[in-house]
Amino acid sequence: MNKIKAFGICLYKVEQNTIKVLLCKSVNSINRWGFLKGVALEGETHQETALREFEEESGIQVEKNSLEEFFAQSNDLKDIGIYLVNYKNVIDGESYFLEDNLYARFLCSENSEVKFFDINHLPLIKKKQMILTQEIVNLLQR
Repeated sequence: MNKIKAFGICLYKVEQNTIKVLLCKSVNSINRWGFLKGVALEGETHQETALREFEEESGIQVEKNSLEEFFAQSNDLKDIGIYLVNYKNVIDGESYFLEDNLYARFLCSENSEVKFFDINHLPLIKKKQMILTQEIVNLLQR
């Protein structure tokens, strides 16, 4: 059996003494959050999937040359891959957010909320993304 493979983006921003990451809460989730990601289409590269899914779920277009480090977590049924992207590389990034929350008009039907969280005060993370989330936090804290 082939595993499902999903790819996405961890948009991060550095503010004064804080680093924040963008997370989403699915409409099917009570309290678990994760990165914006989705399943690869046939013939699509990991990077193409990450860029497409991120734009579909946030309305934010990211250029391929903005993709930084790649993190992966292998799970029983679905493998997850996430690329880092610095918020400063998003054109007109402030037009998508009110404070740290994605404007509702950019939310896709899959997510109830999309917002930035301080990496030192993250909400509960989806189990299939816990390991890679910790690896991302460890890298960003350096």
